[in-house]
Amino acid sequence: MLDLPTNPFNTGLCFDRCAENYHSKLLAIDLNHSFSPNVIFDINIAGSRFVYARAPILTGYDLTQLGWPASYNTPPDVMRTPPTPAFPFPNDVGKSQGNSAIGDHNTQYNITPALTWIHGKHTIQVGGQYELGLDNYYQTNIASGAFAFSGSWTTSTGAPTLANPATGGFPFADFLIGLSQNQGSFVNQTEGVAQVPAQTAGRQTYRAFYGNDTFRVSNKLTLNLGLRYELQGGWSDRFNRLTYFDPTVVNRTVTGCGGTVGSPCLGDALLVGIPPNSSRNNLPLDKKQFSPRLGFAYSLNPKTVIRGGYGVFWIPNYVSFGLNPDNDVVNLATTPFTATINGGLTPLSTLNSTGCSLPNSAGNTFGSFTCAQLNQGPFGPGGILPPPGRNGNTSAFVAAAGSPTLSPYLNPKPGYVQQFNLDIQRQLPAGFFLDIAYAGSHGVHLPQYSTHLNQIGESYIATAAAQAAANQPVTIAQTIVNPMAGTSGNATIGAANIVAGQLNRPYPQYTDVNLAGFGCCGSTYNSLQVTATRRFQGGGTLLVAYTNAKLLSNTDTLTSWLENGSTGGVGQVQDWNNLNGERSLSSQDVSQRLVISYVLDLPFGRGKMFMGDASGVTGKLVSGWGVDGVTTFQRGFPLKIAWGGAGTPLELANLGVSNVRPNVISGCSKGSGGSGLNGRLNEWFNVNCFAAPPQWGFGTESRVDASLRAAGINNFDFAVFKNTAITERFGLEFRTEFFNLFNHPRFGYPGTNFSPVAGDNSSNGFGQVTSTNPDSNPRLIQFALKLVF
Repeated sequence: MLDLPTNPFNTGLCFDRCAENYHSKLLAIDLNHSFSPNVIFDINIAGSRFVYARAPILTGYDLTQLGWPASYNTPPDVMRTPPTPAFPFPNDVGKSQGNSAIGDHNTQYNITPALTWIHGKHTIQVGGQYELGLDNYYQTNIASGAFAFSGSWTTSTGAPTLANPATGGFPFADFLIGLSQNQGSFVNQTEGVAQVPAQTAGRQTYRAFYGNDTFRVSNKLTLNLGLRYELQGGWSDRFNRLTYFDPTVVNRTVTGCGGTVGSPCLGDALLVGIPPNSSRNNLPLDKKQFSPRLGFAYSLNPKTVIRGGYGVFWIPNYVSFGLNPDNDVVNLATTPFTATINGGLTPLSTLNSTGCSLPNSAGNTFGSFTCAQLNQGPFGPGGILPPPGRNGNTSAFVAAAGSPTLSPYLNPKPGYVQQFNLDIQRQLPAGFFLDIAYAGSHGVHLPQYSTHLNQIGESYIATAAAQAAANQPVTIAQTIVNPMAGTSGNATIGAANIVAGQLNRPYPQYTDVNLAGFGCCGSTYNSLQVTATRRFQGGGTLLVAYTNAKLLSNTDTLTSWLENGSTGGVGQVQDWNNLNGERSLSSQDVSQRLVISYVLDLPFGRGKMFMGDASGVTGKLVSGWGVDGVTTFQRGFPLKIAWGGAGTPLELANLGVSNVRPNVISGCSKGSGGSGLNGRLNEWFNVNCFAAPPQWGFGTESRVDASLRAAGINNFDFAVFKNTAITERFGLEFRTEFFNLFNHPRFGYPGTNFSPVAGDNSSNGFGQVTSTNPDSNPRLIQFALKLVF
């Protein structure tokens, strides 16, 4: 199959992605043999291959056309494109994946034998599963670099300081003078870096064995007892190009972390095959993954059945794709763009030059700005780095990258989910069937895409807050002589001077440290589920399903950058040192949902209650009519309130803290917004219940706000149909379908970025609804005619 590119401005920069070509092949063989009437053996052998290619239009771009050195043409032609500018404007094409290049050859082999033995009251099943996955893969959106422009360099509010950061500028003006931002993300990709991938050759092996006994204890009671044992192999690469993090080993590259020149730094990136990991895998083989399954069904009487169950389900390693070989730091080379090393006071790099400075004197203008590596490109004379694999000095390469994401081999914490339910089913008079169930689950060691380890400690933040309150210099924000100077290739860590708090971080030799697929988090889900069904004698069914539920968690998804559509995004972590404090309502919580669906044959026409003896043309006209439909009511998803103002001094100090949330004013009713439709849309909630976060600390707003929700679903889909028999073999069906019958709009999400201006808390659209939900549509009517034979 071929998907054509969306090239809105005919510039070659596609919206989201360019051309895609993909195809798949599958072969499955199943053998079933009965050894006896009560012993059956089955084996399934299957293989599949999926091939996918995505290529940008502007491949093979020569970056020397921008005045950059020839060393910048390191990326292969298939992924080398013009660099991507990104602006914080709605629907900015630069924030999408318009220069994305992907190559994927995924091959899967499966063998699943099973033996069933029926013996008396027991039905015993034993079996296994072997799965071999081979994945040759590369992907990048930004091989030539992506650069974000926020407007902070063209502020109109005076000279910026850490206490009064730059605000009020215009992003495109920043672009015109070539001043961008440090590494970060606007929406769906990372800016402030160039990333060049290797063609990886990943391999993963899965093995499982299971046994299950369905035991009919009596005519009233049946038990289901099972146990599954899994051996989930971690990823390996054909050429052993994988790394892991050892927090205890002395770093082989950077020194000075103790505050004195030459003092050791603990923590380093090691290649697989190097002790303490002597294997080829980036995760150890966990041999404790036992999964019990317990269930029962009890017939209380001929009309009442009680059912229940409990099971443990381990999360597959491949779900956390941050651990895939193509995401490993030695296979996805990251060349950082360092815009500033002093919290945005002065720039260090431009789109053309690095090593820049602005003299510390009165009367400075842009003309006073000088750069040591003039016209050497935004990443310096070294250009864009290729992925090293196992070649070269891995420790030095990772140190230069600055913020690596590494495997947690020494402390992996595999994730699993416990599921449990209790269900009562009852046959009622008049053809009704009622099902009332409790269903719950508990997620343990759920992974984030990456878990940040290098945030400065709480005690230092508390001290900084106290110093600021007393109008004293904040120690961790002071610039000091850098004892790590010259030992790291990273522009921040290897600079002559550094922010003092960097030395107080757990791993001062890195600007950040992330663990891929680390089991940091958890969830709890509880629900009441009620279903009522009625089948009508004259033809038709009515189904009513209601769910009342609550989902609590401190993580929501492994793909947070893809969740900005109908769910309104996910709540971000503000304090990685206190993940328990991040526990809140889940971003995907649906507290109440009611669905009514029906198919009804109307009671008139031949053989029906009314006009049952109609014949001829009259019989054809009045017979065969019916209606069906689905009516859905659902509460909206909870809101995620974020601080959208200028970065706080704690954030600007670049000590591992970002996504600080605002404070909540105690006793204020957040839900009391405007009145009337227009008033509600202009103030969906009480915007005056929020205040700016502390300068040195964390806001009191929860990760996801349990008291505020977006608009829910109030939708009626309805259809009228008629079946007409032409002959015994031929029939005609006519349908008229109404989607969103009453044309109810589903309003979009209110502005959730709190950034007050001059005392106006609703500025920048905070609390205002200005669109409809992307999943909602206006009324749609369609007609269909079908010949049945």
